[in-house]
Amino acid sequence: MEWIELDGGAKVFIDSESKKGVCKSCKTEFIWGITKNNKWMPIVKDGDKWVYHFSNCPGAAAHRSKT
Repeated sequence: MEWIELDGGAKVFIDSESKKGVCKSCKTEFIWGITKNNKWMPIVKDGDKWVYHFSNCPGAAAHRSKT
């Protein structure tokens, strides 16, 4: 179990049993991290750094709340 820092500074908790998922838009595999505010966040490894998946997903707009 560890806290990792995403590119951009956000800190997310992951462990060896973190849930995995596949993006419905771009089919990229990701893992679910948990933020310090106890919110789920899809993250992916981009080279040697971790990033929020929707920061580089071509279908990110389809997943945003309509409100």
